[in-house]
Amino acid sequence: MSEQFKALLVDIGNTQIKYVLVNEVSDIAEVKSCQKIKDLVAYFDSAYQVLVSSVGHASQVAELQNECERYAKPFKQINTQANTLGIECGYEKFQTLGVDRWLAILAARAITQLPVAVVDLGTANTCDIVINNKHLGGWISPGFSLMRESLIKNTQNVFANSNMPEKLNIGDTTEDCVSFGCLASQTGFVMMAQQYISQSQDDYRVLVTGGGQKSLNLSNNEKILYFPNLVLRGLFRLI
Repeated sequence: MSEQFKALLVDIGNTQIKYVLVNEVSDIAEVKSCQKIKDLVAYFDSAYQVLVSSVGHASQVAELQNECERYAKPFKQINTQANTLGIECGYEKFQTLGVDRWLAILAARAITQLPVAVVDLGTANTCDIVINNKHLGGWISPGFSLMRESLIKNTQNVFANSNMPEKLNIGDTTEDCVSFGCLASQTGFVMMAQQYISQSQDDYRVLVTGGGQKSLNLSNNEKILYFPNLVLRGLFRLI
Protein backbone atom coordinates (compact mmCIF):
# COMPACT_ATOMS: atom_id res chain seq x y z
CA MET A 1 0.00 0.00 0.00
CA SER A 2 1.42 3.37 -0.98
CA GLU A 3 1.17 6.42 1.24
CA GLN A 4 -1.64 7.71 -0.95
CA PHE A 5 -5.22 6.72 -0.24
CA LYS A 6 -6.96 4.65 -2.88
CA ALA A 7 -9.57 7.29 -3.54
CA LEU A 8 -11.37 10.43 -2.48
CA LEU A 9 -15.07 9.53 -2.50
CA VAL A 10 -17.49 12.43 -2.97
CA ASP A 11 -21.28 12.39 -2.54
CA ILE A 12 -22.86 15.63 -3.76
CA GLY A 13 -26.23 15.80 -2.03
CA ASN A 14 -29.10 18.27 -1.88
CA THR A 15 -27.89 20.07 1.24
CA GLN A 16 -24.18 19.28 1.54
CA ILE A 17 -21.18 17.58 -0.01
CA LYS A 18 -19.94 14.51 1.88
CA TYR A 19 -16.48 13.11 1.29
CA VAL A 20 -14.01 10.61 2.66
CA LEU A 21 -10.51 9.36 1.90
CA VAL A 22 -10.43 5.56 1.80
CA ASN A 23 -8.04 2.67 1.79
CA GLU A 24 -10.09 0.23 3.86
CA VAL A 25 -13.83 0.02 4.46
CA SER A 26 -13.35 1.20 8.06
CA ASP A 27 -12.26 4.55 6.66
CA ILE A 28 -15.90 5.24 5.75
CA ALA A 29 -16.38 6.18 9.40
CA GLU A 30 -14.22 9.31 8.85
CA VAL A 31 -16.75 11.12 6.67
CA LYS A 32 -16.60 14.90 6.49
CA SER A 33 -18.82 17.48 4.83
CA CYS A 34 -18.45 20.82 3.09
CA GLN A 35 -20.47 23.26 1.02
CA LYS A 36 -18.06 24.13 -1.80
CA ILE A 37 -16.18 22.03 -4.35
CA LYS A 38 -13.09 24.18 -3.74
CA ASP A 39 -12.89 22.71 -0.23
CA LEU A 40 -12.07 19.29 -1.72
CA VAL A 41 -8.96 20.43 -3.59
CA ALA A 42 -6.83 20.25 -0.44
CA TYR A 43 -7.31 16.46 -0.41
CA PHE A 44 -6.22 15.81 -4.00
CA ASP A 45 -2.59 15.17 -3.08
CA SER A 46 -3.68 12.48 -0.63
CA ALA A 47 -5.69 10.34 -3.06
CA TYR A 48 -4.88 8.45 -6.24
CA GLN A 49 -8.30 9.13 -7.80
CA VAL A 50 -11.62 10.89 -7.24
CA LEU A 51 -14.98 9.12 -7.48
CA VAL A 52 -18.16 11.19 -7.34
CA SER A 53 -21.90 10.57 -7.24
CA SER A 54 -24.51 13.26 -7.65
CA VAL A 55 -28.23 13.46 -8.33
CA GLY A 56 -28.48 16.65 -10.37
CA HIS A 57 -26.01 19.38 -9.42
CA ALA A 58 -24.37 19.16 -12.85
CA SER A 59 -22.52 22.43 -12.32
CA GLN A 60 -20.83 21.14 -9.17
CA VAL A 61 -19.85 17.89 -10.90
CA ALA A 62 -18.38 19.90 -13.78
CA GLU A 63 -16.49 22.11 -11.34
CA LEU A 64 -15.03 19.07 -9.59
CA GLN A 65 -14.04 17.50 -12.90
CA ASN A 66 -12.34 20.73 -13.96
CA GLU A 67 -10.39 20.85 -10.71
CA CYS A 68 -9.32 17.23 -11.18
CA GLU A 69 -8.13 17.98 -14.69
CA ARG A 70 -6.27 21.02 -13.42
CA TYR A 71 -4.40 18.91 -10.87
CA ALA A 72 -4.06 15.87 -13.18
CA LYS A 73 -6.14 13.74 -10.83
CA PRO A 74 -8.09 10.76 -12.29
CA PHE A 75 -11.82 11.55 -12.09
CA LYS A 76 -14.79 9.22 -12.42
CA GLN A 77 -18.48 10.02 -12.09
CA ILE A 78 -20.55 7.00 -11.15
CA ASN A 79 -23.94 6.50 -12.80
CA THR A 80 -26.66 3.88 -12.44
CA GLN A 81 -26.15 0.84 -14.65
CA ALA A 82 -28.44 -1.99 -15.74
CA ASN A 83 -26.18 -4.41 -13.87
CA THR A 84 -23.36 -3.70 -11.43
CA LEU A 85 -21.45 -6.29 -9.42
CA GLY A 86 -24.03 -8.86 -10.47
CA ILE A 87 -26.94 -6.80 -9.13
CA GLU A 88 -29.71 -6.13 -11.66
CA CYS A 89 -31.58 -2.82 -11.72
CA GLY A 90 -35.36 -3.17 -11.67
CA TYR A 91 -35.99 -0.08 -13.81
CA GLU A 92 -36.41 -0.75 -17.53
CA LYS A 93 -34.98 2.76 -18.05
CA PHE A 94 -32.21 2.18 -15.53
CA GLN A 95 -30.68 5.60 -16.19
CA THR A 96 -33.65 7.21 -14.42
CA LEU A 97 -32.97 5.49 -11.09
CA GLY A 98 -31.14 7.97 -8.89
CA VAL A 99 -27.50 7.02 -8.48
CA ASP A 100 -27.80 7.61 -4.73
CA ARG A 101 -30.41 4.84 -4.54
CA TRP A 102 -28.29 2.57 -6.73
CA LEU A 103 -25.16 3.05 -4.62
CA ALA A 104 -27.14 2.42 -1.42
CA ILE A 105 -28.34 -0.86 -2.97
CA LEU A 106 -24.75 -1.85 -3.80
CA ALA A 107 -23.70 -1.05 -0.25
CA ALA A 108 -26.61 -3.02 1.19
CA ARG A 109 -25.60 -6.10 -0.78
CA ALA A 110 -22.14 -5.93 0.82
CA ILE A 111 -23.78 -5.84 4.26
CA THR A 112 -26.31 -8.66 3.84
CA GLN A 113 -27.32 -11.22 1.25
CA LEU A 114 -30.78 -11.55 2.78
CA PRO A 115 -33.80 -9.98 1.08
CA VAL A 116 -33.55 -6.31 1.99
CA ALA A 117 -35.44 -3.04 1.97
CA VAL A 118 -32.99 -0.16 1.59
CA VAL A 119 -34.45 3.03 3.10
CA ASP A 120 -32.82 6.45 2.77
CA LEU A 121 -34.36 9.24 4.87
CA GLY A 122 -33.21 12.57 3.48
CA THR A 123 -34.66 15.47 1.50
CA ALA A 124 -36.74 12.74 -0.09
CA ASN A 125 -37.47 9.41 1.54
CA THR A 126 -36.73 6.43 -0.69
CA CYS A 127 -37.17 2.70 -0.35
CA ASP A 128 -35.80 -0.01 -2.64
CA ILE A 129 -36.53 -3.72 -2.39
CA VAL A 130 -33.77 -6.18 -3.33
CA ILE A 131 -34.26 -9.96 -3.33
CA ASN A 132 -31.35 -12.18 -4.30
CA ASN A 133 -29.44 -9.90 -6.70
CA LYS A 134 -32.53 -8.37 -8.26
CA HIS A 135 -33.73 -4.86 -7.53
CA LEU A 136 -37.53 -5.04 -7.74
CA GLY A 137 -38.36 -1.33 -7.46
CA GLY A 138 -39.34 0.97 -4.63
CA TRP A 139 -40.98 4.14 -3.35
CA ILE A 140 -40.21 7.85 -3.19
CA SER A 141 -41.93 10.25 -0.81
CA PRO A 142 -41.21 13.71 0.66
CA GLY A 143 -38.70 13.76 3.47
CA PHE A 144 -39.26 15.37 6.85
CA SER A 145 -38.36 18.92 5.81
CA LEU A 146 -40.39 18.78 2.57
CA MET A 147 -43.45 17.52 4.43
CA ARG A 148 -43.16 20.32 6.96
CA GLU A 149 -42.61 23.00 4.29
CA SER A 150 -45.58 21.74 2.26
CA LEU A 151 -47.86 22.03 5.28
CA ILE A 152 -46.73 25.58 5.99
CA LYS A 153 -47.07 26.64 2.35
CA ASN A 154 -50.37 25.01 1.49
CA THR A 155 -52.38 25.15 4.72
CA GLN A 156 -53.86 28.21 6.39
CA ASN A 157 -53.16 28.83 10.08
CA VAL A 158 -50.58 26.05 10.26
CA PHE A 159 -47.07 27.02 11.25
CA ALA A 160 -43.98 25.15 12.40
CA ASN A 161 -40.50 25.50 13.82
CA SER A 162 -37.31 24.20 12.25
CA ASN A 163 -36.64 21.47 14.81
CA MET A 164 -36.67 17.75 14.11
CA PRO A 165 -37.87 15.93 17.24
CA GLU A 166 -35.43 13.60 18.98
CA LYS A 167 -38.20 11.02 19.37
CA LEU A 168 -41.86 10.61 18.46
CA ASN A 169 -44.44 12.06 20.82
CA ILE A 170 -47.73 13.96 20.59
CA GLY A 171 -47.77 17.75 20.49
CA ASP A 172 -49.74 20.32 22.46
CA THR A 173 -48.83 23.24 20.19
CA THR A 174 -49.27 23.58 16.43
CA GLU A 175 -45.50 23.68 15.94
CA ASP A 176 -45.01 20.44 17.84
CA CYS A 177 -47.97 18.77 16.17
CA VAL A 178 -46.45 19.49 12.75
CA SER A 179 -43.02 18.20 13.79
CA PHE A 180 -44.36 15.04 15.42
CA GLY A 181 -46.78 14.45 12.56
CA CYS A 182 -44.00 14.62 9.96
CA LEU A 183 -41.87 12.31 12.10
CA ALA A 184 -44.79 9.88 12.43
CA SER A 185 -45.15 9.83 8.64
CA GLN A 186 -41.43 9.20 8.22
CA THR A 187 -41.47 6.42 10.81
CA GLY A 188 -44.49 4.90 9.07
CA PHE A 189 -42.53 4.87 5.80
CA VAL A 190 -39.93 2.61 7.42
CA MET A 191 -42.55 0.40 9.06
CA MET A 192 -44.41 -0.04 5.77
CA ALA A 193 -41.15 -1.06 4.09
CA GLN A 194 -40.81 -3.79 6.68
CA GLN A 195 -44.43 -4.83 6.32
CA TYR A 196 -44.15 -5.03 2.54
CA ILE A 197 -41.05 -7.24 2.45
CA SER A 198 -42.26 -9.42 5.33
CA GLN A 199 -45.34 -10.41 3.30
CA SER A 200 -43.19 -12.52 0.96
CA GLN A 201 -40.00 -13.16 2.93
CA ASP A 202 -39.53 -15.01 6.21
CA ASP A 203 -36.04 -13.66 6.86
CA TYR A 204 -35.04 -10.20 5.70
CA ARG A 205 -33.50 -6.92 6.81
CA VAL A 206 -34.45 -3.27 6.54
CA LEU A 207 -31.36 -1.06 6.21
CA VAL A 208 -31.92 2.59 7.07
CA THR A 209 -29.58 5.44 6.13
CA GLY A 210 -29.82 9.22 5.84
CA GLY A 211 -30.12 12.03 8.36
CA GLY A 212 -33.69 11.12 9.27
CA GLN A 213 -32.62 7.87 10.92
CA LYS A 214 -31.51 9.75 14.04
CA SER A 215 -35.08 10.42 15.17
CA LEU A 216 -36.51 6.95 14.58
CA ASN A 217 -37.51 5.06 17.69
CA LEU A 218 -37.43 1.53 16.31
CA SER A 219 -34.33 0.31 18.11
CA ASN A 220 -36.12 -2.72 19.58
CA ASN A 221 -36.82 -4.08 16.10
CA GLU A 222 -34.04 -6.55 15.29
CA LYS A 223 -34.90 -6.57 11.59
CA ILE A 224 -34.14 -2.86 11.19
CA LEU A 225 -30.46 -1.91 11.01
CA TYR A 226 -28.97 1.57 10.81
CA PHE A 227 -25.99 2.51 8.65
CA PRO A 228 -24.67 6.01 7.97
CA ASN A 229 -23.39 6.96 4.54
CA LEU A 230 -24.60 4.03 2.44
CA VAL A 231 -23.98 6.09 -0.72
CA LEU A 232 -20.29 6.46 0.12
CA ARG A 233 -20.15 2.78 1.08
CA GLY A 234 -21.53 2.00 -2.37
CA LEU A 235 -18.90 4.19 -4.02
CA PHE A 236 -16.24 2.31 -2.08
CA ARG A 237 -17.27 -0.93 -3.79
CA LEU A 238 -16.50 0.62 -7.18
CA ILE A 239 -12.89 1.66 -6.58
